[in-house]
Amino acid sequence: MKNRQTAASDLEVRSLKTPAELEAFFRLNAEIFRPDEDADLVSAQRRRFLMDDPDFYLHQLRGAFLGDTYVGGYALLERTMCLGPARLRTACINGVATHPAYRHQGIATALMQDAIRVAESQQYALLFLHGLAYFYQQFGYIDVLEDTPRHIFARKQLPESDPGTYFVRAATLTDAPALLACYQRHYSSYLGSFAPTRTLQRQEHVLSNWFEVTDTVPLVVLNAEQKLHGYLLLSRRRRKLYVYEVAADTWPATLALLHAHAQLLEAEPEPPQEMSWPLPPTDPTFYFLAEHMPVRSEMLSFPNGGWMARIVHVPTLLQSLFPHWQKYWQERSRLVDWCGTLALTIDAYTSFLEVTPSSIHPIRTPSSSPLHVTLSSNMFVQLIFGFRPISWAQLQPGQQLPAELIPALNVLFPLSQAWIAGSDFF
Repeated sequence: MKNRQTAASDLEVRSLKTPAELEAFFRLNAEIFRPDEDADLVSAQRRRFLMDDPDFYLHQLRGAFLGDTYVGGYALLERTMCLGPARLRTACINGVATHPAYRHQGIATALMQDAIRVAESQQYALLFLHGLAYFYQQFGYIDVLEDTPRHIFARKQLPESDPGTYFVRAATLTDAPALLACYQRHYSSYLGSFAPTRTLQRQEHVLSNWFEVTDTVPLVVLNAEQKLHGYLLLSRRRRKLYVYEVAADTWPATLALLHAHAQLLEAEPEPPQEMSWPLPPTDPTFYFLAEHMPVRSEMLSFPNGGWMARIVHVPTLLQSLFPHWQKYWQERSRLVDWCGTLALTIDAYTSFLEVTPSSIHPIRTPSSSPLHVTLSSNMFVQLIFGFRPISWAQLQPGQQLPAELIPALNVLFPLSQAWIAGSDFF
């Protein structure tokens, strides 16, 4: 089909309204993102995943229209992102798609501009997405964490199982409270996590309505007292079985999940010789693996692609960050003893911060001559995710960081580990 020429003035981006528009939205999403799978099944599963979410509202589905013709769309989902004790209202962009007949005519650009307008009208702290490389940076997005590191090991090198200590079974809805607790134990501490604010209702939804069509079920591992000590979430993509999230509290639980995973792979038409798990490199589950078997770790980095964020409303973001900074400041080494007033400028917005030995808080008018810190919005968002250190910011053009403030800034913006758990993908 030939591309149809579109005038920008003819294009309208708005919330979806009718059943036919919803059908077109999910059908196009299935055809674009899962072209080798059954479009009807994928569309239905994706619809359940989004619309049965306890936090879903119809206005979150946005479409681009030429007259009555649906030519593209995306979802703008509200989530609460956690940076330590800070809670950031975040607009998460999902499923940006343009009909093939209307590509290269500015449809995706119009969708992204619409997302910015909607987010600004709601004064979100951040926009957040996982996207293709070299497209989203033009709208102000910047990399904030690497794609999921995977840890790879040979099936034939698995240690022997320890029968009778732990056993693995399919998860049921009655496991949701214990699953939620295990997920939060493992993933709440990471910057960018959604774990601390996940509700039991959402846990039940994720357990029942994962967005990919799959013939697998979540697995849980229990000890002899029937206490849940871990879980394994699997799915299938391009006809291959893969793990998208795993957590285990003990080595015996880890070993039981390893063997359960290996048995599933053995039943595949072409069993792979290697297995892989996605894990933060500081999670106990990774340490259990590394202590007991050879592991090869891989991290893929896509410049201007993958997990990216953009500041929406600087005052909202700064106000949300103060609990996070307060925690860092109170836990700092007492060798860092700078006190005074800091004028923090992000792009054109300046905020004054009063720093005392025990606290850091905003003030309207400085009582003393402030030291000035100037950061671009992109640099600032990378710093709050712990994605780049202050020493990197010092090397970048246009950033102003007084030498006497570097120790204090290292406290407030430490290099850290951010992580998005697989079940939090959107």
